[in-house]
Amino acid sequence: MAGVQLTGLASGMDTDAIVKQLLAAESTSRTNLVLKQAATQARSDALKDVAAKLSSLKTAATALRSAGTWADVQTIESADSTKVAARTIAGAASGGHTVTVSGLARAAQSTFDYAVPGAAGSITVNGHDVALASGASLDDAVSAINSDEDAGVYAVNVGGRLAISSKTTGAASAATATGSMVSNGTTLAGADSAFTVDGVAYTRSTNVVTDALAGVELTLKGASTGTAVTVSTPGASPESIVNAAKGFVTAYNAVVDAIRQQTTEKRIPTAATTGDARKGSLFNDGGLNSVLSSLRLAISSAVPGVSSSLDQLSELGITTGTSTGGGTLNQDSIAGKLTLDTAVLRTKLDSDPSGVKKLLGGAAGTSGFAQKLEGVLEPLTQAGGVFAERTSSVASSLTSIAGSLTRFDERLASRETQLRRQFAALEVALQRNQDTLAKVTAQFA
Repeated sequence: MAGVQLTGLASGMDTDAIVKQLLAAESTSRTNLVLKQAATQARSDALKDVAAKLSSLKTAATALRSAGTWADVQTIESADSTKVAARTIAGAASGGHTVTVSGLARAAQSTFDYAVPGAAGSITVNGHDVALASGASLDDAVSAINSDEDAGVYAVNVGGRLAISSKTTGAASAATATGSMVSNGTTLAGADSAFTVDGVAYTRSTNVVTDALAGVELTLKGASTGTAVTVSTPGASPESIVNAAKGFVTAYNAVVDAIRQQTTEKRIPTAATTGDARKGSLFNDGGLNSVLSSLRLAISSAVPGVSSSLDQLSELGITTGTSTGGGTLNQDSIAGKLTLDTAVLRTKLDSDPSGVKKLLGGAAGTSGFAQKLEGVLEPLTQAGGVFAERTSSVASSLTSIAGSLTRFDERLASRETQLRRQFAALEVALQRNQDTLAKVTAQFA
């Protein structure tokens, strides 16, 4: 009860302490409920963590066979990218090509003396009037021209002279200016790029060319007597497949770590704190051990029907047999965790890309390793599946325990009220008896 407790005034007993001791004795079962709640919550958290990692593993397995992972790509290389850069923009014919550059495209440029106008006027740039105020400086003129999108040029102050350049390159580009503010103009005409592709001559108004070599964008950067440009044959990107394999190994090892952590942590039978009660909530759990066994079997066994020469992950460099030297397995291998030898995988991709694709499940109409593992994981991770049912059952237990704690607290509060009332009544009765005795004693006296 809140506030100052004046107890034992008549009896001389510390009734408040007595009430607390009685309530403490009755609270032992509540402590057991709290410890049970902590252990059950730990079980719920652990199951959810393992379920989440299994879902991530299923996603990683799907990536091994996905169309995105196995999509055909082409690479393109230029023997001298400082002269000719190249990139694919669509399906391009594979093979080698030779690009010779004899001239680069440039924009028309003109330079003029500039006179500050004594009255408002305008400069006509490429046939477009740009208004200038009276007394406009050269920098004012530059700013006015650059702010006018219709002028079609860039302007700059070069050593006190007005220089303008066309915003487009090519022989047809123009950079003209007329008016009382400009004079003594000098002009450098624009030019087209000139080059050959495999001996066929081209001229273009730009240095970025997309219509000379089908599916390829060429960027001309400098004169070249012959730059080799090589387009690869379309095929899956080895890097994409290696990355998918890395993601799978990481996701698988996360599952192994999570399950082993839960199934090997032992309970504390004499747990007196919630921290101790949380330990070992899934120690030696049969369901989790069964999951781990199923995964290990799927990893280690051959995939039927894909290839007689390539039907196991170990042939792609995905194994559990890493040694610490002298033939001794390291702790990760003992735990059943995977390692990936990317050199082995890349070698197989070079020598037998079709076999790798079939084994991993990326080939149309073929059920490979990815589909096999998905079949193991689906009943575990799906809605209403094994882990969903287990977590639902644990959630029901938590709800039941919470209800029991609420009812216990209500009973304990009621018990405290009852005890305090009883002791208060006792004190009142004793006080009355003492008052009566005092009166009788006084009368006899």
